[in-house]
Formats: sequence, C-alpha cells, structure tokens
Amino acid sequence: MDMKRLERLRINAGQPEFREALARLRKEAVEASRITYTIRVNEHGQWTHYYYCHEDGTELSFQWDLPFSHRCPTCGKERTGEPFDSAWTSIAHTQIGHAVYHIALLTLIEPDMKRIDMVKSYLMAYANHYESYQTHGHIPYNGPGKLFAQTLDEAHWIIDLAMGFDAIREHLAPEEEAHIRNGLLEPCARFLIQHKEKQIHNHSVLITSAIASIGLLLGDDEIIREGLKGEFGLLDQIARGIFEDGLWYEGNVHYHFYAFQSVLHYALMAEGTKWDMWANKALKAMFDFPLHAALPSGDMPTLNDARLGHNIGTYTRYYEIALDIYGDEIYRSLLNTAYGTAWADKQFIEVKTVSRDSVYALMFGRGLEPAEGQGLSLWGTAHRTQSLPASGLTKLANRAGWQAIIKHSRFGGEHDHMDRLGLSVVYGSIPLFIDPGTTAYGIPAHYGWFKRTYSHNTVSIAGADQPPRDGNFIQLSEQPWGAWVETAVDWLADDFYMKDRIILPPELSPWDTAAYKGVQIRRINVLAEDHILDIVSVTVPESRDVHLNTHFSGELCKDEAATWAPVDERLGMLDQKWLKHKQRLLAGERSFIYQMRTGSLEQLTWCSKPADVFSALTPDNPPCGNRTTLIQKVDVEKTVLFIQALIYDPRMDCMSRFIAPAKLVVNELGGDTYRIELMKRDGRLPYVLDLSRSTAEFCRE
Repeated sequence: MDMKRLERLRINAGQPEFREALARLRKEAVEASRITYTIRVNEHGQWTHYYYCHEDGTELSFQWDLPFSHRCPTCGKERTGEPFDSAWTSIAHTQIGHAVYHIALLTLIEPDMKRIDMVKSYLMAYANHYESYQTHGHIPYNGPGKLFAQTLDEAHWIIDLAMGFDAIREHLAPEEEAHIRNGLLEPCARFLIQHKEKQIHNHSVLITSAIASIGLLLGDDEIIREGLKGEFGLLDQIARGIFEDGLWYEGNVHYHFYAFQSVLHYALMAEGTKWDMWANKALKAMFDFPLHAALPSGDMPTLNDARLGHNIGTYTRYYEIALDIYGDEIYRSLLNTAYGTAWADKQFIEVKTVSRDSVYALMFGRGLEPAEGQGLSLWGTAHRTQSLPASGLTKLANRAGWQAIIKHSRFGGEHDHMDRLGLSVVYGSIPLFIDPGTTAYGIPAHYGWFKRTYSHNTVSIAGADQPPRDGNFIQLSEQPWGAWVETAVDWLADDFYMKDRIILPPELSPWDTAAYKGVQIRRINVLAEDHILDIVSVTVPESRDVHLNTHFSGELCKDEAATWAPVDERLGMLDQKWLKHKQRLLAGERSFIYQMRTGSLEQLTWCSKPADVFSALTPDNPPCGNRTTLIQKVDVEKTVLFIQALIYDPRMDCMSRFIAPAKLVVNELGGDTYRIELMKRDGRLPYVLDLSRSTAEFCRE
C-alpha cells in the first residue's frame, strides 16, 4: 500500500464520520478470528453456483460446523453429497481469504501480534499445501482451478491473500516471507498465467489483475508484464472491453463493476509506483456510466446476467475511490443519496440507504458536504431522457416518474440474453414490465428461461433465440408532450462488434441462425405524460412465425367479456415447463388489465395481421414467483406491425378500469402511414406514424 494511502487510512480511522467503517472492520476481524478450519493437503473446491436450491433458487445455508449438510432457508430441504460438499469447501476458503484481508487491514490501523500471527498462519499453511492441490474443474466457459474449480475463483482468493501478505510483510521473518513467496504467491501466479483466458472477458480482467498484483508484491517485472501487457492482458481488456461511454461490454452495471473492482484492486496495489494507472481515462469513464443507469428507486436495471438487489448503495464503496481520485461533485451526490445524509438527493424514492462502513471509506473517504456553489445532482443525471449509442441503451423519462429503457446494445458475449430491442418500463419504484436479469448459474431456470429471448419483452422468430447481432440507434426526439426513440436490428449479415474479441463455444450458442436470416426489426417507443406507445415492425424474407412477448410484473385481471381456453400448444423453442397455465384468447377485446403491486396497468393491442393471443405464468426473479406473460403470435409472409399502448395509474384498481376502459384505434392511411388514436377517460390523443422512409416520422396531431 502506498504510504499516502496508509496515512489516509490511519487518519480516517480516527475521524467520527468513519466510526461505522472502523467498527465493521473490527467486527469482521473478530468474526474471522473465530474460524477454526484446518487447511489440509488435497483440498478440492467446486463451483459455488451449485450451492443453491434448484426448486426456489435460494442460496443454501453455509455453516462452519456442518460441512456435509446444506439446508435451503426457503423450503427447508436438506442437500447432501456432491456437488454441495465441495462447493461448501470453496465457500470456506473464500471466507478464509476475506478473513486474511480484513484482519491484516485492521493490523495496519491497530497493530496486534495475535492477529498478525493468525494471518501469518494462514499464509504459511497455504504455502505448505498449495502444490498438493490438483488442477480440476469442468465448469462451462471457465478455465480450471487448483484449490477451486475455476481459474476465476483462484484469482479472487489469491488477491485477498496477496493484500494480507502486503499488510503484514514487515512482521515476517526472511525465511517466512520466502516460503510464502515460493510456496504460494509465485506458484499461484504461474498457474494463473498458464490459464489466462484468450478473450476479452470479466474473468480475464480479474485473472490478469491478480497476476499483475502478485508481480508488484514480488517485485517481478516479468510477472507484472504477463498480467498487464500483450493481447488479452489487463491493459488490452481495458482498451477493448470498455465502450466509448464507459460501459463494460457485457452489458449491465452488475458485470461492469465485477470487472471494474478487479481493475481497482490492481490500481490500489500499483498506486505510487511506475505502474500507477489512475490517469487512465477509461477508469473515470467506468465510474461515470452507472450514474446514467440508476432508476427512480436508486436500483440498477437488471439487464443480461445481472442479479437482483443491486442499487446505488451496492457500489458506494467504489465511489469513495472516485470522489477521492477525481473529485467530481456528482460522486458526492451519489454518496450522500446512498448514505441518506442531509445532502441526499430527495427526488429519489424508496432508496435503500446503506451505512458508510466500507474499508474503501477508510482508505479513500473525504468529507461529504457539497462544495459551495456546486449543485450537481445524481437525479439530474439519471432521470432524464438520453441515449448512449455506444453501450446501446436509451432511457426515456418524465416528471411523473416513468422510465423506459430500450436495449439496442452490442452483443455482450457469454452473459448476453439474446434480446436485442428489449424493453423495460418502471413507474417510480413499481416494475411494470422489465428485464428480469437472472438467478444463480447453477439453477435450471438460468439457462432454461432467463437467458432465452422468449423471457424478454421483445421479438422472437419462430420462438427461437436471437443470434448474435448488434442493435442500432436510429433517432431520439424530445417534444413538449414527451419523447420517442427509434431503434433497429437486422440479421442481413452475421458480424458484430465483439466478434473477434470473445469466444462463443457451441454448447453456449443456443440460437437459431436460419430462423433469423434476413429478418429486420424496427421498434419505436413513445413516452408521453401517462402512457407508453410501443410500435414494432418486423420484416421477414419468407414465411415465419413472429412472436411479440410482454412479461408483466402483475396479475391478469379477469374480464367477463373475454373467453380464454387452456391450450397445450408449444410456445417458443424451449422447455414448456417454464410456461404454466397456458391459455388462448378465443373471443373478446384485444385489451388487457393487470393488477400491479400498486395500481393497475392497461394494455391495448393492435396488429396489422390476424394474431393469436396467448397468456401464461412464467418465472419471475427469484423463480419461485411468477410474471404474467402475454404472447402475440403471427404467421408473417413479409411485414407485420404491432402497436400497443400501456397506461398505468398508481391509484386505480382493476375493477375501476373495467368500468370505462381505454381504447386504441389504428387507421392505415396508405403508404406505410398510420393514425393512432388513444382514447382515455380524460380525452383523445391522436398520433401519426410514417414508416415509409429509412427513419420514421412520428408526431402528435
């Protein structure tokens, strides 16, 4: 650790505003000191994504005293045997790594020989046995491990141990330091070098960061260069994996920070050396991008393989770094809002505030009172209509609290969900129809449902998954009455931006190239005062089944005037167990009402060709819950146009809507021009759409 950083750590530890951070570090050190696990020869860890209940997706309960019994806290079922026992082993060693890091860091503030000896004992034990661990692991799309089942976990673990080693090095006898270097750090670095991934990937970022960090500790320029330099080294990952607007290419804030945290760990280790990298502009861009993504609740959208529960509070520890290194007031606004201070941005609602208790607050923390005359607002950055074409996300927002995110992104590799032109809409903190993200990778619903095109609010051809392709931003227009955006994707060719930078093994390539060949999709999304218009045009080169799916975070309300019948018809090219209570609409208006968590949502649909309408219950996230899915299915020869209006009222229940439902009337004016009339309780709203040109024209009459 750089001496200036060490000095800041010790000064902050004595300041009242960092009392919670020091208390948490002490607590973690105390809890770590209770670990009694004995590190042995031939340890064999398994993938921790297997440590989940397959029924409800809940992580099993890890207990130090029950290495062969693993209970689900949700359903109560007990799991025994493999892969659970070996996954337990991986979790145990991961926690030991965290323990080493936290105990060692506390000793830099409060030197204590008992704690120092504990860190030393772990490092020496691993150095004694590391060479006995056998290379293993058959996790798809992952390199092997020695202690763990994948190279990635090996890198996570060794970074914690390396930082612990750095913190107590001055207390090691020369022969102890040599044993740890020769028995643990250098062999692990060589193992990671041997299994570096030859692609741009978050795994590669973490692995190369670990290699370079160990090289710094060992003073070995050869190992440092193995981590930093050359094709697929850390510097190459940063240069080719980060889009121009700062988003990591895998397409969501979750994986953005998963890659970024490794870069930041290395940057901390390299601080003050000739390898210092705070001046790299990509690092600041990575801090800036997530500020645009925050939803009105402070949550982050769950795109691609993102997990639930991530919000601005999840990432405050990293913005302690951003504020210290770069000093931008917008970072201070995020910290104040996430911490719920007197200077918090009050326009965010239901923000899950967190304590200022991270180790990065101790290392980097500065005062949070805004600088005089500085009024930069996180809300002003996040809650506005804007398009980020490089990352392929457009956000439509209005004063009422609506946010719509349209995904026209570049293909994101292994963690992509094959859902170009996907649509997610929230009203304040209420999800209306959103991208569900995913669950743990060992849960059947991950590959079976969440990663499939069919689980998203977009178009599926023949019910199959979309092949890799980049979406296109066409135009964004802001008007006094609202805003609209046009996006597109086609499969007239098979290239995409990341094609030569990533690996796509056949077993993780479920798409149907033939079904999509020659297909073109245009989507126009309109956000007005209190409603969304969703306009989707699909052109096919020959007869195809076109499916437009919308998945609602609510329950379809029964309409006495509509007739539904149960069906066994196959919907989508995936296991039908994910679609329960399938029904087909036999008679009734093509309009539907859903009871949401609060209020109700009205969906009005129109299609240029006869469309079959189906509903089903499909997995929500977590998969123990359900969403209501509405599927419009059309046999198309050339082109089909779908238009739907979505009206949400947080104060109105389903029954009230049935009394005076809204209506959607579409008239074809010829020449690919349409008049769209939305008739609501409070009046009539006419729009005109012209699709006759390569860019659409749209206006309110």
